[in-house]
Amino acid sequence: MIGRLHARRRIQVLARPTVKPKYKKFDGSLVNVVRLIGALGAALVLFGCGGGGGSAAQTGTSAPAAASAPAASTQPIASAANVVLGYYDGTTESMTSAMSASTPVTAVSLDVILVATDGSLSGTLPSSLLSSDAAAGKASYASISNFGATDFDPDIGHGAMVTHRAATIQNIVALAKTANLTGINIDFEGIYPADRDAYTSFVTDLATQLHAIHSSLVLSVPAKTSDDPTNTWTWPFNYAAIGQSADIIQVMTYDENVPSRSPGPVAGSDWMLESLQYAASQIPASKILLGLPAYGYDWNLTAGGGTSVAYKEMPALLASTGATPQWDAATRSAYINYTASDSSAHQVWYETAQGLQAKAQFAKTLGLAGVSMWALGDEDATFWSAVTAGF
Repeated sequence: MIGRLHARRRIQVLARPTVKPKYKKFDGSLVNVVRLIGALGAALVLFGCGGGGGSAAQTGTSAPAAASAPAASTQPIASAANVVLGYYDGTTESMTSAMSASTPVTAVSLDVILVATDGSLSGTLPSSLLSSDAAAGKASYASISNFGATDFDPDIGHGAMVTHRAATIQNIVALAKTANLTGINIDFEGIYPADRDAYTSFVTDLATQLHAIHSSLVLSVPAKTSDDPTNTWTWPFNYAAIGQSADIIQVMTYDENVPSRSPGPVAGSDWMLESLQYAASQIPASKILLGLPAYGYDWNLTAGGGTSVAYKEMPALLASTGATPQWDAATRSAYINYTASDSSAHQVWYETAQGLQAKAQFAKTLGLAGVSMWALGDEDATFWSAVTAGF
């Protein structure tokens, strides 16, 4: 299951509805990492959607058994600032990064829990990572998603939030009592537009019950520049309403362009800024995390489609192709064109240290709670140096 979770963020962007945001891009920067470094010892919060290993056989805490676990950590996050949230995706590389003491990460979201239509939870929280986070003063969140066989599933979301709502909330609250767990990160995506109010109500009730046991709620939501009913991917998320209940809103300011569409920036700074400005007009800025991608996309212009390329893999791709990097100043993103060994034409859009630094500054200039990144293990040291410089 963990292997499938690792691939799910890549899979979902290929199958995402084709409705595009009305505004193409913005200028997204992140928060002040200088202040972040000083905040590490303060045990601030956390994405999303991260030494031990990441295999499914690893000793950990499973979702179904969480009801008998000790009380949840009482680490607060509602007023936290300078948060650097990284997503653990279940792989060995992600585990190594999540447990590293050399990164500015203050919180980790463990993206390994699935909800079913009937509200039951499956997946295992690695106890070694939870213990490591606690010892390092990092917050830990159990990320719960409505991912199905191949993609985010609106039927699963509807069943969990509507048909079996009480059972779902009961199971999540039980999981939140896991030792060393700060709170819950709900990552429901691709839900039915008609379930907009149901999602808001679900979030409101869940937040109330989590807060009653001193546990926190993080929501991962798609970026948008307006509340557009015709955009079926973003409409279900009523920013103003959910921002009243959740402690942290992780705005996924990545996947602006994906392989199922024409090539373009994965997280253009102009698109990011416009999205974040809209979010801050609806949600207290002190609750918002902006999202940074530790990956790019390689479009196959000849055959169509494409694949993801981890940030740390770009130097090797540049060397093997001999391509000359191009810089798009308007989006603070880089791209290359190259011809593969099968004679297919390719275009790759990716993040650079220069671009990440500029985008990370927006958390600071907009007064946001901090930044998040997908996914731990895909980055290298230059990624964190850039974020720290931008912060």
